[in-house]
Amino acid sequence: MKQYKTTTNYTSAAASLMVVINHFNESFELSQENEFKIWLSSVNLPTRASSIYGLANFAKEQGLNPSIILKNKDYEYPDYRFKGYKKIEIEQAEFSNNLHKLKSKQLKIKKNKCKITADLIEQLVLENKTLLVRLNAGVFRETASISNYVIVKRKNGDYFEVVDSQVGLIKVSKDQIQEALDTLSSKKKRSSKILVFE
Repeated sequence: MKQYKTTTNYTSAAASLMVVINHFNESFELSQENEFKIWLSSVNLPTRASSIYGLANFAKEQGLNPSIILKNKDYEYPDYRFKGYKKIEIEQAEFSNNLHKLKSKQLKIKKNKCKITADLIEQLVLENKTLLVRLNAGVFRETASISNYVIVKRKNGDYFEVVDSQVGLIKVSKDQIQEALDTLSSKKKRSSKILVFE
């Protein structure tokens, strides 16, 4: 799997998905143009964050067969005030997310609701699935808590190989994965989500 560093602080999900698509289809180039195509197709306007449904829709349209695992199907952005958004803008973003969600239903993208744990991630990776996981990437970067998508591609001995669009390929323990999931909830008040690719 090739690596690509996101060109903005708000297109990390798009950049990560681009790497996954390129892994399955090398003709889909790693470029800022494609990074922004994905972002524009998946963003929950007027925020700059991507919808998991929008990401799944884009992947499906590129010939991949993604499925979605969520702990909570509702739209959430509890710390929006710290990002400079108003409540009306979050309501508009929820409407955007619902449009992506409706399209995912039309595209027949499978969705499962369950608790997301390091055990589940390990199980999926051992089944040779590539994952795009939303968690607290600050745990791996040793920075403040941040909600980001990273690629979890395989387990090598005691460590998972994780591709972070900010820092590249890193080795992460199962305990770190669980901490990143737990603190996304406890510190950012957001729920984990997974895009699964066969």
